[in-house]
Amino acid sequence: MSPPVLRPRPVHPRLVLLLPLLAGCPSGPTGTARPQEPRPSLAQAIEYVARDDCDHAEPMLERLLAEHQADPAELHHYLGVCGQVRGDLAGAADHYREALRRNPALFESRNNLGVVLGELRRHAEAIEVLTGLTEAFPEEPSAWYNLGYEQAQGGDREAALASFRRAAELDDCNPEPLLQAAEVLAALGRHDERVELLQSALERAPHDDVVRVSLARALADAGQRDPARDLLREVAADGTDAHALAAAALDLRDLDRIEEALAAARAGVERAADDAGFRVAVLAFGVIARGVNRRDEAYDVLRSGIARLPNDPEIALFLGAMLAEDRICDEAIPLLKRVLHAYAGRYPKPPQATEAYEALVSCGGSP
Repeated sequence: MSPPVLRPRPVHPRLVLLLPLLAGCPSGPTGTARPQEPRPSLAQAIEYVARDDCDHAEPMLERLLAEHQADPAELHHYLGVCGQVRGDLAGAADHYREALRRNPALFESRNNLGVVLGELRRHAEAIEVLTGLTEAFPEEPSAWYNLGYEQAQGGDREAALASFRRAAELDDCNPEPLLQAAEVLAALGRHDERVELLQSALERAPHDDVVRVSLARALADAGQRDPARDLLREVAADGTDAHALAAAALDLRDLDRIEEALAAARAGVERAADDAGFRVAVLAFGVIARGVNRRDEAYDVLRSGIARLPNDPEIALFLGAMLAEDRICDEAIPLLKRVLHAYAGRYPKPPQATEAYEALVSCGGSP
């Protein structure tokens, strides 16, 4: 008699997924523990957060939280910071609230919660949080500054002005609270008071390009065009902030000083310390030169811009649209297609995409 055919031993469904893991285990004494990765430290996680490297920081923070290896209030705070970095503002707010539930005295968590709520356009909640912060830390200028910003966003300009002034009193070296207070005064139409405030800011930071341009604008709005022009000339001569130089150039154009405006914008292009400032200065030069029909000069600077930033959609659109107007379509078409690709999939469709499409079609091209 033939031996019976042995059937495979039935496997319990819950064990099926374990079998590949068990099969892959190296042979060794029963009960031998597998080596584990070293436990991260809070200091390591914070170092990654400081570098804006939350891809590494978040798993560390979550493991420390799960294993109860650090202060949970601190861990939730830094998880909130990572949420902000990633753009998960609602998640960041939840972490900051949990940090404060565990430790209500954390200044940074309450401050950041107020900022996040403001970014979520929940200004009334932000003001409530930041008002409480100024009550708990009345000598902390950043608390008053952030409160003033949210009050301005919420439409309470007089309260915002008072908060910015208080921040400026507490930090008598930093011109930023005075700059923000000046913006509020501009919205209120109180230009003489704005000039006086910005003159105080200039005393604090006599070489700050942003302060000088802001004061020049205030002087122009107050009817003092000659002092405004002189201050803008100073910025054009020795300024180093490309954003401020671009702003000075546009303001000089508005004062009908075209040559000085072009010189200021070109200085911004040449002195820009980073790509963001370079982009702004290139575009400012293009706007001014195109507006006075200095197209060859505009082309030179815009082409230098696209050579340095070949994937920048704003420079590509400006240059491509000009080229299409002048029927230089062999150069325009690839630039305009690049713009359409950059804005593809955005909803609602931005006006730049429509402008690029119309310029492309005018050259006989298709997306």
